[in-house]
Amino acid sequence: MICAAAVGSSVASTYVPTHSVKTDKEIVSDQKTVATFKQVIAFHQRNVDVLWQQYQMAEVRIRESRGNHAELERDEAFFKGVYQQDIDRGIRVKESKKAIAEIEATYEKKHAQRDTRERTEVARLQGQLRAELNNEKKRFEKAKKQHAKLVNDETLPLLKQAEQHFAKAIDRANSFDTADTTIAAR
Repeated sequence: MICAAAVGSSVASTYVPTHSVKTDKEIVSDQKTVATFKQVIAFHQRNVDVLWQQYQMAEVRIRESRGNHAELERDEAFFKGVYQQDIDRGIRVKESKKAIAEIEATYEKKHAQRDTRERTEVARLQGQLRAELNNEKKRFEKAKKQHAKLVNDETLPLLKQAEQHFAKAIDRANSFDTADTTIAAR
């Protein structure tokens, strides 16, 4: 009987379970990895938001740069005002009216040139935004593949939200119409 107990105890100690039992260290490691994956998702979403903020600031800089429409209108009003004063005083009325007409024609051309320049710069900026959004989406997809084993009930909603965020941002960038945005900003 003692021999049977000794053999039985040695067999019991060498038993290897068929399923994996995770240790506390492995569970903590998995939790850290999932937390890191969540941060990666949030990081890419934040990058999209930052790209949009940069785009909006750059567009404002373009529209408010030297020689903008407001400056042109102030200059035109000043020059027309000088000649209007002459007309009001009765001095060189005919020449002043002709000069005002020339000023209006000149500033109409300057506004058209400014519109063209703004439209060109904004279109270039929009192209850069589209390219950066697509690059960010590629980096997100790469990170998603790297962490594919971590997709679970906890991370799946975050992934779906991030994918929708990317889709909306890219759709919004693809729907730009530079003619409308330039005219609306003026």
